[in-house]
Amino acid sequence: MADLEVQEKDGKIYCPLKKAWHISTPEERVRQYYIAILANKYGYSLKQMEQELKVNNSKRGQGKARADIVIWKNEQDKKDKKAAFIVVECKAENVKVRVEDYYQGFNYASWAHADFFVTTNEKETKYFNVDPAYLPQKLDEVVAIPTAKDVDDAARIEQIKNQTKLFTRDEFTKTLRACHNIIRNNDKLSPEAAFDEISKLLFMKIRFERDNKGMKVFTKQEYLDAAQNHEKNVRPGLKGTDLYALSYMQFLFRTTKEFFKDDRLFDDKDEINIRENSFIQILEKLETFNLSDTQDDVKGIAFEEIPRNNIQRRIRTVLHP
Repeated sequence: MADLEVQEKDGKIYCPLKKAWHISTPEERVRQYYIAILANKYGYSLKQMEQELKVNNSKRGQGKARADIVIWKNEQDKKDKKAAFIVVECKAENVKVRVEDYYQGFNYASWAHADFFVTTNEKETKYFNVDPAYLPQKLDEVVAIPTAKDVDDAARIEQIKNQTKLFTRDEFTKTLRACHNIIRNNDKLSPEAAFDEISKLLFMKIRFERDNKGMKVFTKQEYLDAAQNHEKNVRPGLKGTDLYALSYMQFLFRTTKEFFKDDRLFDDKDEINIRENSFIQILEKLETFNLSDTQDDVKGIAFEEIPRNNIQRRIRTVLHP
């Protein structure tokens, strides 16, 4: 099936869920582009979505409250007016999403009995778990929302709900030390060399998650799927070049080095110096952390114990993209 394309002309934008052209306001553009993302990247059908759905918490109150985008698990649930699955609150690109906007999204999602809600202004997208056992004071930010193929997988839904994005300095520090232990046990590198390898992987993760605007996390499964696609579809086309000889892990690091070339973070000869098994184990340790827009002081933890000056230079790129 062809990708859904956003159509704009003469100051108007086509809204497929409304089957009509609307004035192309900044907020409407964000909404239509996110609908395209939901269709193209997450696999949701237009038939299981609705735009500007009226939601309220009683028959009398909040009658004008409308959720920007509502997604059901399937088309039949939508027809039967069953509980929604995901609610999305959109803001114009030039509007900073405020704390009260998160609570508004939480309220809309709660009233629609949804499992997740999303806030987006295109530049920044955040995902939250909706737990009906708590009042809106408890916002559980998670690293992602389910794809269309995940909707009936209860174990996967529970896993996503448990992958919270908010983490403490202690938690992140402990995870990094666990990553260091993996390299020490598997690859027998010195502490300095081990942290150097971890910093390389962190930059690969940061680049991936920023490229995806926080919509995807660089997880073990994401890596394995991409590696399989690389071997099957990408690598054959690289025959005759020096890239053909690289494993996917090394290929990915090569493209990351190129991405950060202007920042001079890595030497041309730098490569990943740990086994792929170690690389995958570390990815698994880090997959509950989305580094696309993590607060600066927490990301800085990754480099606090690294003494080498060339790695210290990398901090500036992480903290000031």
